[in-house]
Amino acid sequence: MFLRRAIELLAGGLCLLALLGCEVKTSVTLGGGPSFWFGGSGRLASFRVYGPKLGHKIATPSDTKSLVWSIQPSSGRPEGALVTRLELVYGTVPDGYTQSVPSNGAAPQLTSGLVYYFNAETTGAPGKGGFFYMDKTTPILINVPDLCGSGFTGDVQPMKCGANEPYSEPRDLEQFVRDNRVQK
Repeated sequence: MFLRRAIELLAGGLCLLALLGCEVKTSVTLGGGPSFWFGGSGRLASFRVYGPKLGHKIATPSDTKSLVWSIQPSSGRPEGALVTRLELVYGTVPDGYTQSVPSNGAAPQLTSGLVYYFNAETTGAPGKGGFFYMDKTTPILINVPDLCGSGFTGDVQPMKCGANEPYSEPRDLEQFVRDNRVQK
């Protein structure tokens, strides 16, 4: 009886230890400003915000020419901050981080009526990225179906997913945002 109980306790302890060691994917909730509230078990390795190119309404992810703000850990703290309960306000560089884009000065103000893309790279857990529409008062998290890039870095062009043709932006962006709003 004692041996059976000891084995049950040992097995339960091992299961609990395994669960505590599991990575939790990164989550992001948007707030006014915009601000980004993080959850998960990783560390923030970099954070980027991309804006639409001139004449466009929707940002293309990973397009270095569209990068409007980028931060990464300072050399003295290369692992980055834990994302659990981390709040990041657009344009405000948190302690332990440096801003690389823009190289000088403050981040440009985000224009209402346009769609931006954020990418939070993390170590120790999957990162998170997403599109958001800058409303007059608050950002709105949206999906942008059928938008893919022509590559993964550099001068990335917006392409229609699964086709070798340019992505066509919606004519009525506000209706597009209503139709593609991420439901909580």
